[in-house]
Amino acid sequence: MAQTLIVSHTNRPTSGLTDEDPIVVATPLDAIVRLQRAQQIRTVVLAGPYATNHELAAFLGEFYPSIQVECER
Repeated sequence: MAQTLIVSHTNRPTSGLTDEDPIVVATPLDAIVRLQRAQQIRTVVLAGPYATNHELAAFLGEFYPSIQVECER
């Protein structure tokens, strides 16, 4: 089962999600730890202040090319 990982330390975003139980983490480091452990994650949603962090989005795209990175606006 493909799962979504949400990086947001403010509110839990809900738009555009298809998974019933997405994983929500509060920091980029927490996201990297989850990505290293969970092989079923297929989408990372950057939300809140992370939605405009282009460096984080570029890092995730480069180091995890099989994962789709989205920014919630």
